[in-house]
Amino acid sequence: MITVCFLFNHYLAHQVPHAAPYAFELSRMYDRFDCIIACSDQSVMEFAMQISSLYPGHRCRYMLLPVPWYYRMVDPVLSRWVFGRKKVVLRHNLEFFRGMDMIVAPERNFIQLKTRFGLDKSLLIHCRHGAGDRAAGFDKRLRLCDLVLLPGQKIVDRLNALGYLREGHYALVGYPKFEVVQGLNRGERRFFDNDNPVVLYNPHFDQSVSSWGGMGLEVMEFFRRHQEYNLIFAPHVIMFRRRWRHRARLPRKYFNVPNIHVDLGSMASMDMTYALAADIYLGDVSSQVYEFLLEPRPCIFLNAHHVERRNDPFYYHWNLGQVVDSVPAGLEDALAHAHDRQKDYEERQKKAFEYTFYNEPDSTAAQRGARAIAEFCLGQSRLRAFKA
Repeated sequence: MITVCFLFNHYLAHQVPHAAPYAFELSRMYDRFDCIIACSDQSVMEFAMQISSLYPGHRCRYMLLPVPWYYRMVDPVLSRWVFGRKKVVLRHNLEFFRGMDMIVAPERNFIQLKTRFGLDKSLLIHCRHGAGDRAAGFDKRLRLCDLVLLPGQKIVDRLNALGYLREGHYALVGYPKFEVVQGLNRGERRFFDNDNPVVLYNPHFDQSVSSWGGMGLEVMEFFRRHQEYNLIFAPHVIMFRRRWRHRARLPRKYFNVPNIHVDLGSMASMDMTYALAADIYLGDVSSQVYEFLLEPRPCIFLNAHHVERRNDPFYYHWNLGQVVDSVPAGLEDALAHAHDRQKDYEERQKKAFEYTFYNEPDSTAAQRGARAIAEFCLGQSRLRAFKA
C-alpha cells in the first residue's frame, strides 16, 4: 500500500472542500492507496466527514493530529495575532509525516516539512484553495513541491510566466469545491424578509490590499443608512479569527440592523452560501469573486489603496465590474447602476470564469485530481513501496 496523508493544518474549515474530494476519489479509484485525512482541528475534521457522504465507498481514514498541551494553553490568545499552531503541529507530528509516502495539502505552510524539518523522502503535493489573482497567491516555493494541482489555465499561465512551475510537475484538474457545494445542496437561503437587492461585502484579510482598513466602516455605515439595500457582511474567515493582526473591529451598532446580516466566520462563509444568495458582489481582492461568478452577476470593487490596476495581472478581476474609489458617493452611484451596467461586464465574466476554472464533461475535478496524483506517484521510483 502507498500511504497518503491529506493534511488540513488550519484553524478553520475553508480549505477542506478544495482538497478532501481528491482523497475520497483516490481511495475509490485506486486500491493501492491508503488515504489518511489528518486534521489539526475537530471542526475541520467534521466538515471533511460531512463531505465524505458525497463519495460513497471511499476508504479514507481520519486522524486528529495532537497539539502539545503547552501550546493549547496559549493558542487562544496568540491565534488572534498569528497562527503559530500550524508550525507546532508540523514539528510535533514529524514521525507521523515521515511514515507517509505522499503528503497532500491545500496551503503552502506544509512545505516547511521539507525546508525546515528536513523531510525529504515523502512526495509533497500542493493543491490551491481558491483561484484568485492576489499577488501573495503566487509563491516561488511551489517549485519545491513534487506536484501541484491547479484549477485552471489562468493559474498555469501566471505561474509559468513567473517561472514557478516545473514541466511534468503540475496538472490542470479544475475546482472540486464546486462539486462539493452542488452535492451538499444547501438550498437557496433567504436572510431578509423583503425583496430588496442583496449585496455581499467580502473584504480580504490582507490589509495591504484589503478595502477594510480604508473603507470598511464607511461601507457599513452606508448600508445602515440606505435600507433600500440588504447587506451580507461576510469577510474572509481569517480576518476576525486573527483580529489583532488584521485590525478587525466591528462596532456593535452594526449587529442589530434589520437590513444587515453579519457573519464573521461561520460555515456559511465557507460553503458559498452567501455567494449563491447575493445579487451583487462587493469586495476587493478575494478569490471568492470567482466563486460568485459561477452565475454572472454585478460586481463592484473597492479601490481603498488607490492602486493603478490597468494591465496588472494581480487585479485582473477588477475588469469584471465597476471599480469604486470613494465611499459613499462612488458606492452609491455604482449600486444604483449595477444592473444596468452589468451588460458591459457579463461576457467578460463568462470568459474569465472559463479561463480560471478548467472543466471536462465526462469527469469531475476530484476524479481528475485523483488520477493526476496516482499517475504521478506511481511513476516515482523513490517511493518506499517500490524499493524492494
